[in-house]
Amino acid sequence: MALGYAGWDAGQLEAEVAQNAWLTVPAEGRIVFETALDDRWEAACQLLGVNLLHLSSDAGHA
Repeated sequence: MALGYAGWDAGQLEAEVAQNAWLTVPAEGRIVFETALDDRWEAACQLLGVNLLHLSSDAGHA
């Protein structure tokens, strides 16, 4: 079991989007209403042309 909370102050989300802290894609009704929940992440990435196999779980600094 897990318990948590996430929230934003007024204007925080808008500021984060403006800073490109979020990866956004255009709304696609097919993904929201016709794609299985477990497949939505991959479908949204495909809208951007991102191949999930090319992503790494490693982080670093250049």
